[in-house]
Amino acid sequence: MILPPFLKPGDKVGVISTSNYTEQPYIDQLVQILKDWQLVPVLGRSIGARHGSFAGSDTLRKDDLQEMLDNDQLKAVLETMGGYGIVRVIEQVNFNKFKYGPKWLVGYSDTTFLHSHVQGMLGIASIHATMAADLEAGYQAQSWETLRKALFGESLTYQVKPHALNREGISEATMVGGTISVLCNAKGTMTEVNTNGKILFLEEVGEKHFRLDSYLMSLKQAGKFEYVKGLVVGDLVDIQEDEPPFGKTPEEIVWDAVKEYDFPVCFGFPAGHGQVNKALIFGAPVKLKVSPKGASLAFKL
Repeated sequence: MILPPFLKPGDKVGVISTSNYTEQPYIDQLVQILKDWQLVPVLGRSIGARHGSFAGSDTLRKDDLQEMLDNDQLKAVLETMGGYGIVRVIEQVNFNKFKYGPKWLVGYSDTTFLHSHVQGMLGIASIHATMAADLEAGYQAQSWETLRKALFGESLTYQVKPHALNREGISEATMVGGTISVLCNAKGTMTEVNTNGKILFLEEVGEKHFRLDSYLMSLKQAGKFEYVKGLVVGDLVDIQEDEPPFGKTPEEIVWDAVKEYDFPVCFGFPAGHGQVNKALIFGAPVKLKVSPKGASLAFKL
């Protein structure tokens, strides 16, 4: 897996939304954060544009992403919002120039499509991390500081509290993953995630219990857990109860999908749609260790 060059002060970084529209105050806050990191933000044409719920038309968002990928002066491209929209344009984007001049792509949620695409098709790492839209809930120093560390290639190591559903073990591999529903929806496309020999990260937001279960069952039947080397479960946020009740917590639903395997499992990692969204480098080597005392995750950069 190829790691793009890490950033240094003075580097230019692109700011775009290939998904839903982001309110301007949060763009302004992001710009200031990047300037505080001594980076030079370059706003794309999708910033400020609006077409229904999207940050501009499909054509505008596709062209904006293409221009950012092809711009040799940019060392990273930050998505500002998740929601929905990347799947509508990604197959029209040409990644040839990006392949030979990779840069860091940053985001989560709908950006899962981009993560899976550049890792599966191109073998290039990317960063699962907080976005401008998260600033609506306030500035979370833990989230943004880990993104800064990831971008600048600083040490990235985490400790996670014990969880009753954890499964002990040690594993080293590259990490892939993202939002469960997006990974499921990408099955059968050129963006489908390759989990073989990988440590898989999963998180979800706003689904019914039965639908979370159906996504996981679909991924399981597609063989996505068969050759996994480890599982890190992030935030499972606002998972709505069914009527009548499904009978399992969201964490128990995930465990039920993977309990027959023997790879280590870590629940409760603070990443995804929760209050804190710590950065993960998809495509980078990482060591996962799960013990009765908790879990640790250490990226090898």
